[in-house]
Amino acid sequence: MIGARPDRRRSGTIVHFGLGWLGLAILAAIWQLLALALHTPVFPTFTTSLVAAWHVVTSSTLTIDIIPSVERTALGFIISAIIGVAAGMVIGHYEVVQDWSSAVVDFMRSLPTPLLVPVAIVIFGVNGRMVVVTIISAAIWPILINTANGTSTIEPTMIDTAKTYGFRGRSLFLKIVLPAASPQIFAGLRVALSVSLAVMVVAEMLGGGSGIGYFIANAQQSFNIDGSYGGVIVLGCLGWIFNTLFLLFERRLLAWQRGTVGGLLDV
Repeated sequence: MIGARPDRRRSGTIVHFGLGWLGLAILAAIWQLLALALHTPVFPTFTTSLVAAWHVVTSSTLTIDIIPSVERTALGFIISAIIGVAAGMVIGHYEVVQDWSSAVVDFMRSLPTPLLVPVAIVIFGVNGRMVVVTIISAAIWPILINTANGTSTIEPTMIDTAKTYGFRGRSLFLKIVLPAASPQIFAGLRVALSVSLAVMVVAEMLGGGSGIGYFIANAQQSFNIDGSYGGVIVLGCLGWIFNTLFLLFERRLLAWQRGTVGGLLDV
């Protein structure tokens, strides 16, 4: 029976993967049929939009807009992860810091990101730095809050035991707190990844000067309807790629968790 587990898991993965692509195929068919039924120039068919997306990724737009967007999203997400995890562990571990920072965190995370874009444009100008800073201003909060919650729920006995073995300061955070809170940290990171991609598009549309968001907005303003829908498809593909790579990284890094769900053996 033990030897059959890998086969069962593999077949489950194949079924899950196939159902995912089947869902996309159904969505594409609905899009195609709805566009044919409406027959309006402002809503092209899926096949037309797919051809436009192919032109986008095979033209100079790839290097001018798509690659810069990927770089900005990745940089903003990585900086948010570093700051959010570090600050979240400190806030969650020390009750005094949590008391002092709770109001500030609640206030800052409640600010609508689109309202911060004009401020970022005034400070940094219309460039990639403005987009990265805007991404950080939005993506840092789910990481920080999840990290703080995960850290604060660690059993005090675990911390006390670690201290008796000589873990203090940085070693305590890196070898005890970080692994213990990692499941909740990764939940925040996954949310922040989606937020980073969405905020990147908004920032580029409002004043990025380049990027996939700027391309979509410019295509809409120039009545390049097919191009704008093609950009949307490319954007969806970028989101799928980011999420897939993140899940692969998470599964590899949290492989020690596999097989246990709620304390029960996953068979």
